Amino acid sequence: MNDFPSPHTVKQQLQACRSKEETFKALVALSKRLPRLSDEEKTDENQVKGCESAVWLIVEGSAEQRYFKADSDAKLMRGVLVAIISLITGKTQQAIQEMDLKTELAELNLSSYLTSSRTNGVLSILARLQA
Repeated sequence: MNDFPSPHTVKQQLQACRSKEETFKALVALSKRLPRLSDEEKTDENQVKGCESAVWLIVEGSAEQRYFKADSDAKLMRGVLVAIISLITGKTQQAIQEMDLKTELAELNLSSYLTSSRTNGVLSILARLQA
């Protein structure tokens, strides 16, 4: 995952957006940086419940260094997943649990895209990551 953007890069790209259309384009561009999961990885166990679109999340590594693989059937959600994963990948489980991920995401200008049903899905993803 050397091609994965840094949190700083993601934040810069999303905060530079001046319209809903620009944000949408930026999220779609980010979505292309997320490697697709194989059909074998898209299991019920890896699926995040409570999301409007299908979302799968795989946690790898030890408690000392977490890495994540994720996928969604929606481009927009794949872009949101890149934003989330960029914030936490390589961190310890304790550091992830101590982060205020909702605030971090709020700083990325995503509110216009997070409808109430999408917000519930994102909250389900965050809860799973911090569990």
